[in-house]
Amino acid sequence: MQNVVEQKVRLEQKKNRLIAEEIRLKLKERKMRTRHLIGVGGLVTKAGLDYLPTNTLYGALLSIASSLEANQAIKDEWTRLGKAKLDQEQTNKHAVILKFEQEPSSDIRTVIRNHGLKWNKLRQEWYGFIFNVDSLKNDLGSTQYQIEEF
Repeated sequence: MQNVVEQKVRLEQKKNRLIAEEIRLKLKERKMRTRHLIGVGGLVTKAGLDYLPTNTLYGALLSIASSLEANQAIKDEWTRLGKAKLDQEQTNKHAVILKFEQEPSSDIRTVIRNHGLKWNKLRQEWYGFIFNVDSLKNDLGSTQYQIEEF
């Protein structure tokens, strides 16, 4: 009788572990879907279409979907164009490290963030990839800084 009780306890524990694993997998799946949706939204912004009203944007996407069904060659052309543009953007970016002797003002920090740089708390420096280093330098004005480009 004791053996049957122990088996029931072990099975119950196994069942609870499976339930916990299922919950973890659902959470992971939800996070992956969220990342994907954010990425798609980023592409809409990158294409300069984020100003469009929702109905217009949805209609455009429906039109694109019907074009794909009608002509598969369009997908290949879009893939080529998208890859070329993304590769071009990647080559136009410059890796930058920006350091200050004194903590910059909140206005300067806002400018730095607007250029896409992030703060590294451990190294006490700003870093990231930017398109236009000269624009960053102009926006920093007379502030004392050291900048390294890679």
